[in-house]
Amino acid sequence: MQMQHLMLKTLLTVVLMLLALPAAAHHGWAGNTAGDIEVSGVVTKGVRLAGAHGTMQIEDPDGQIWDITLAPGPRTNRAGLKEDVIPIGAEVTVFGERNDDPEIFEAKVRRVVWGDQVFDVYPPQ
Repeated sequence: MQMQHLMLKTLLTVVLMLLALPAAAHHGWAGNTAGDIEVSGVVTKGVRLAGAHGTMQIEDPDGQIWDITLAPGPRTNRAGLKEDVIPIGAEVTVFGERNDDPEIFEAKVRRVVWGDQVFDVYPPQ
């Protein structure tokens, strides 16, 4: 009986630790608080919705590649920004917050504009 009780406690502990992983992995806006930014550029890597957040890459007019972090996949999808909607080579403008480190060209964005389409991945409040 004691062995069953110990096995049950161990199993419960493992399950609770696994359930806590997604919460621990989600970092919110940490690291991207250097202020609002607007970046225009050409899409070099299209929207991907796998992982904790959607992502894409754009190249600005100075040739700098920006890593763009979108909302979580389901939220980005609900905003209408799905994989393969914006083609590689398309001109976009993103609005969000830049990474705190000026050497890192990354922004977590609230809005992506492509032509006359506006994708509010984090709707205005």
